[in-house]
Parts: sequence; structure tokens; C-alpha cells
Amino acid sequence: MKTDITQERIRKVLMGVLLPLARTLLRCGVSYTEFASISKRAFVEAASADYGVRNRPTNIARVAVMTGLSRKEVSRIRRESRKAVTKLVPAVTIPAAVLNEWHKNPRFTDRSGSPRLLAYSGRGDTFTSLVTGVTSDIPPGAMRRELMRAGAIRAVERTKLFPVKRHFVPDAVDEKLIVGLELGVRRLAETISFNTDPEKLGANRFQRFVEGPLSNAQEIKRIRALIHQRLSSFAMEIDDLMPGGYASSKNEKTSARGGDVLVRPGVGIYYYEGSD
Repeated sequence: MKTDITQERIRKVLMGVLLPLARTLLRCGVSYTEFASISKRAFVEAASADYGVRNRPTNIARVAVMTGLSRKEVSRIRRESRKAVTKLVPAVTIPAAVLNEWHKNPRFTDRSGSPRLLAYSGRGDTFTSLVTGVTSDIPPGAMRRELMRAGAIRAVERTKLFPVKRHFVPDAVDEKLIVGLELGVRRLAETISFNTDPEKLGANRFQRFVEGPLSNAQEIKRIRALIHQRLSSFAMEIDDLMPGGYASSKNEKTSARGGDVLVRPGVGIYYYEGSD
């Protein structure tokens, strides 16, 4: 049982987490009512899945006690959850997947492992075959326009293309929110949940934070530039360690043999500035 002091500290930290999240959601038109509805479902699903007996879902009465919701509300949420078809947000955006494939798939790299200059279309390995290998939903022409607009690729000799960036950062606010929540907040929250689970097996997952002292504007500008450079290089090093490419894993859920559980490895990196 958590002490009153621990509970109060958790509440204060939770407020600090929710405040910037609320600002972001409001900017994107997500209301408190929508957030509360999704939160209810998350609490019910977590209590149902994690506190059952003999791998069975937790009974409605216990879920109600744990979440503070009525048994009627728990039953309603469970019924709606069974009806809802949950479609997970892709781990990466499609333009980012195209760039990743260009840098990692041997079909599109040279002997040194660097991305090759690709013809837009024609025979052999081209930009068109690269895009169609990743997605059938976005035409190669639309993908070319989007990557060029973002400054991620450039035209060479009019008909050929070359990537000048390794990562694609969306500029649309809604898309930034989706990617940030999926690859930032969600993955970090999952790591914290795993590391604080008293019943987990095995070692903790790597989780470290480095924070410096309060600094003036000039020092912050210098540190920000240095860290941006170092983290960008580190991100590319980690990316090189990851197996395969996006196209080779599109059907990964059906490629496991012998009941193997497939797990996606990943590393989250971010820089922040705070006043407290």
C-alpha cells in the first residue's frame, strides 16, 4: 500500500505530465470529454488484463473497485471495447519508412552501405520500386513531391533522386502529435510501466536521464547545438544496428514460426528544457 506522501508525489508528477499533454491535445482539437472517455477505457482494459486469476480477465466487481467506476459503467466499456476494432498507428510514418528503406535495404545502397542515386522509374531498382515496396497506398509521384517539399530528397540530372536526409520529420501539427505520442510518450510510458512492475521477469530495460544545472541563454544555445549534433549521430548509429528494413517486415505478424512472439526493438531520444 502506497503511503499518503508517495500518493501525493505521484499526483504532482502526474499533473506535470498531463499539463503539456493537455496543451498539445487542445491545440489539435481533442477535448477533455474525448480524453476522459479514452482514459476510462484504458483504466478498464488495464485492470481487466493485469489483475485476473489464471490468465482470465478480472471480474467486473474488482475492476469497479480498482478504477472507481460503477459496475454498470465497467460492463458498458467492456462491451464497447469488444465491438471496437482497434487499428494501431504505424510505428513510423510512410515517408520515414521510405527513407529508412533507402538507407538500409541492400537493393538501394552501394557497397559501402550508403544510399544510391536512383532513377525515378524504369528497369531495375528505382525510386518507384522503392516506394511500391513500402506502400501500395501512396503513388510514387505523391511520395516524391512530399519528400522534396520536406527537403528530404533532391533531384539530380532531372530524372534521378538522392536522399539528403535520413529521417523524415512531419511539419503538420496533427501528424507531429501522432508520431510524438506513439514513438515518444507511449514508448516511454511502456518502459516505465515495465521497469516498475514488481512481478516482471528479467532485468530492467535501459532508461536513463541526464540533466544539467540552470544556465543562461547563451550557454543553453551552445549546449542545445552540441546535443543536437551528438544525438543525431547517435540516432543514426542505433538505426544501423536495427535488423532488416520496413518492407521486409510488413508481414511480420504472419512470419513467426513455432509460436514465436515477435517483438519490435526501439530507442527513444529527445532533448528538453525546463525551468524546474
